[in-house]
Amino acid sequence: MKHPGYKTVPENDKKVNKKKVMEAFKLAEKIKSVLRERFTKEEAIKQESQRKEQEEINKRLQIQLQIEEDKKRIESENRKAEDERKKLEEEEKLRKLKEEQERLIAGGGVGVAAAGTAVGPAAGIAAGIGSVNSISDSISEVTPSPGPSLDIGQTGIDQISNHLGPPPAYSHVTPPESHIIPPGGTSGQYLPGATKVLPPVIPNRDLKPVNTGSEIPSVDRSNKPSVDHFTSTGIESTNKFGLKDVIVSTDLVEKFILLAAKNTRANTETCAILAGKLSKNQFTITHLIVPKQTGTPDSCSTTNEEEVFDYQDNHDLITLGWIHTHPSQTAFMSSVDLHTHCSYQLMMPEAIAIVCAPKFDETGIFGLLPGYGLNFIANCKQSGFHPHPKDPPIYDECSHVKLISGIKVTVADMRL
Repeated sequence: MKHPGYKTVPENDKKVNKKKVMEAFKLAEKIKSVLRERFTKEEAIKQESQRKEQEEINKRLQIQLQIEEDKKRIESENRKAEDERKKLEEEEKLRKLKEEQERLIAGGGVGVAAAGTAVGPAAGIAAGIGSVNSISDSISEVTPSPGPSLDIGQTGIDQISNHLGPPPAYSHVTPPESHIIPPGGTSGQYLPGATKVLPPVIPNRDLKPVNTGSEIPSVDRSNKPSVDHFTSTGIESTNKFGLKDVIVSTDLVEKFILLAAKNTRANTETCAILAGKLSKNQFTITHLIVPKQTGTPDSCSTTNEEEVFDYQDNHDLITLGWIHTHPSQTAFMSSVDLHTHCSYQLMMPEAIAIVCAPKFDETGIFGLLPGYGLNFIANCKQSGFHPHPKDPPIYDECSHVKLISGIKVTVADMRL
């Protein structure tokens, strides 16, 4: 469309203006060509820099992996070497012990008769007393008999002691009628006054006192309270955890999905508080309180919580849980949901978490499993979205919830 005054412009001016416009177009094309060339070069340089940087990162990762593999290999070799060293030490200890036992068995013992005659020397210690001229170099059998006393002197005694080595670990006893059998002797040869080597005495286990049970104190458990929580557990209940029943209106979820529809279309989560009363030993959810809040596709944060507190205080309401939407996901409890619900369930064991997934037409009523699940989340120090173990399970669908129609539910939307 041309300017309204275009016809009134002189023809020469039109030609000049047109020429200037065409020159501007040509100049623009030249500038565009120069810029395209420059940007192409800059992009090529950038890509080359990124490639080299990625190669350097890959090289460092490869070196790190190699270091880790070498570290593991060295640790494995060190463990094997240590195991082998311990094995050799044990074998050396066993060998020395066996040699000591064989030496003691082969050496026997030395007994000295009351009259002063040496008796019972082992063949293995003959060299130790070789300096004593009155004892034969080859002793094969000794028979006790009275005779002149033999003074072997301190030197001979020291040689015998040095040859025998330290005493064995077990006990030496000298009963009045003890005896030993010298090398080459028989069981009928008694040597009065000789030393007999015996193993340590093992206590008789039959002497251990027997507990007849009379010392166990009796405890009267008839006075033990039947209720463990002033509002919940310990009552007669049909669910497996002994919790009071929570009555939920069948149209509560439908009401909440309708008031959250705008946020759901914008892929934003919506949350609300479930509150109610205690009557006839069961809880009934009577109020759906929607606080001021901000949300994202996978989270929802409330604000101005004091308004919720004032409302519940004025209407004498008990907090019985919470409800929220998953606008683009299925109905389940994320790690953030589990940590959020933990505070509710710590204050009220019956507290429930309702998750609505309008996109998949799913609704779940969940709770942390009393005991393991509740304790695990209460002691988990991680924040944000993070994995939790699935076996054993941490949460499950609530078994103490009953859906009943005809229950009046008041909606208090504080966002308005």
